[in-house]
Amino acid sequence: MPLYSTNAQRWAAVVKRDRAADTHFFYGVISTGIYCYPSCPSKASLKENTVFFQTREDAIKHGLRACKRCQSDDEPLLVRQAGIVESACRLIESSPESVKIDEIAQSVNVSRFHLQKLFQQFLAISPKAYAKASRAKDFERALATSESITRAVYDAGYDSASAFYAEGASRLGMNAKRYRQRGRGMDIRYGFGSSRYGKIVVGITEKGVCCILFGATQKEMLDDLQSRFSNATLLRDSEYLEPIVASIVRKISSPESAIKLSLDIQGTAFQEKVWAALREIPAGATATYSEVASRIGKPKASRAVASACAANPLAVIVPCHRVVRAGGELSGYRWGIDRKRRLLKDEKDSGNTAE
Repeated sequence: MPLYSTNAQRWAAVVKRDRAADTHFFYGVISTGIYCYPSCPSKASLKENTVFFQTREDAIKHGLRACKRCQSDDEPLLVRQAGIVESACRLIESSPESVKIDEIAQSVNVSRFHLQKLFQQFLAISPKAYAKASRAKDFERALATSESITRAVYDAGYDSASAFYAEGASRLGMNAKRYRQRGRGMDIRYGFGSSRYGKIVVGITEKGVCCILFGATQKEMLDDLQSRFSNATLLRDSEYLEPIVASIVRKISSPESAIKLSLDIQGTAFQEKVWAALREIPAGATATYSEVASRIGKPKASRAVASACAANPLAVIVPCHRVVRAGGELSGYRWGIDRKRRLLKDEKDSGNTAE
């Protein structure tokens, strides 16, 4: 049975002042000759004096007039409030320079306090936070087309480079130069190998290992490597990489082995925090996405943690396979759920054997 389809359901909504019902029906009060939205804050009428109408036109046909309190001749309150927030968001997004929240509030005909309240109600963030996020996105887009990072800073609406680094860089969560270049100027040597969990490709820079990727074929793995470092110079060097690949294969097979690898982790600031936290999860153990988020001081960033796990370029060595859903259920894994299950089982079995 559809919601609010009976008078009993409608009366319950009126008593509750249910805003969700405002888009479904109106109620009229015979004794006053007024029709209202179910959420109207006016004193409740007697049940026997109340009638219900599917549309505003039906109420008017019965000789009732609109309530001035709930403005029943206009859109429902939630719809009007959502429109205010949407209009404010569009003004923020279209502003070519740093926005002033007082001016935005004035433009949508509400007080700054009320605008703050509406943003928290609908978006769970403040107008100022929304403005910062919007400019960070503008900066990310500008990086792809501007002739320099400095130019991108101004194109995104920041008043100065210092303003960007004070708020934008940390919000974007990345090194701007690294994001823009995607490996430009880097020389990456790579080589292929085979582990107990499948074929791998290993990439290394002068600083250390920058990627370890699983794949079904060498072409698939090379395509993956090239997409991650599209502007780098890639050189296959099997002879140089042979001992390094062999060490990595041993490390994959025995996570607790004493083999140490120099790593050149290429990611955003947020991703690198997540990857560092993953490396602290011991072999044979697991952590949930929310637990990892809490460990890096971002308890509400579970989805962002999942995205960072999916972007991990160092399979097994940065053990994103040890992150599971709440309750221990296995979730998606960049290199296949079956491989993730095998990795976890082998690590757990190895730990039990050691005991």
